[in-house]
Amino acid sequence: MTKGFGEYFLTLNFRNGVGFDLEFTDSRAVWISVADSDEISASSFEGVVILAPFLILTFGKLWMED
Repeated sequence: MTKGFGEYFLTLNFRNGVGFDLEFTDSRAVWISVADSDEISASSFEGVVILAPFLILTFGKLWMED
């Protein structure tokens, strides 16, 4: 699930882990899909990643290398 707030995005995903982790990242690689097409491309994520038991919560910005 992804929800946009201006230039920021909040995502919630499932994972197969049970530990806790907090990460502040400035260049995490992510896959994105363009809304109007079936194209998938690589992008970078800058923000906060929270790993909780069975969940990944991220909040931040996406940007592409030129």
